[in-house]
Amino acid sequence: MSDASFRGDCGRCAALCCFALALDRGPHFAIDKPADVACPHQSEDHRCAIHSRLTASGFAGCARYDCLGAGQLATAMFAGLDLKQPAIARGRLDAFARLTRFQGLRLALSRLGRDIPPPQSYAELLLVDFAALVRLARSGAGNTDETSTPPMR
Repeated sequence: MSDASFRGDCGRCAALCCFALALDRGPHFAIDKPADVACPHQSEDHRCAIHSRLTASGFAGCARYDCLGAGQLATAMFAGLDLKQPAIARGRLDAFARLTRFQGLRLALSRLGRDIPPPQSYAELLLVDFAALVRLARSGAGNTDETSTPPMR
């Protein structure tokens, strides 16, 4: 697993972080924005209209944020599906949230070294999230049924 597998690629993502994440106005963000609401700078093609000038526009937090590759993975999982259907759109956001945590855990585990066993809690979280991601991918529409998809912890 290379370090490149942990890098966000905004060019291959549908600006999921710009929609999914909450922003708190302050030194890192010029506005308040609740989670699951589009940023006012998100364009019609689901790109950041100020991406090239984030820091100068008061969004240094956005410029520094890295989803560790979760955005492009979630975007690819739902490519070709009708995102106007609420269940599919919600499934993609759920996949993004899970993949963000999954990638963070993968990165932490990759840094532990081969001779050090991972903490049991990391292994359990990986298995739970991986199983949920497999179900999302198999459903093709994003599963929003709480009984079959483990909740985020």
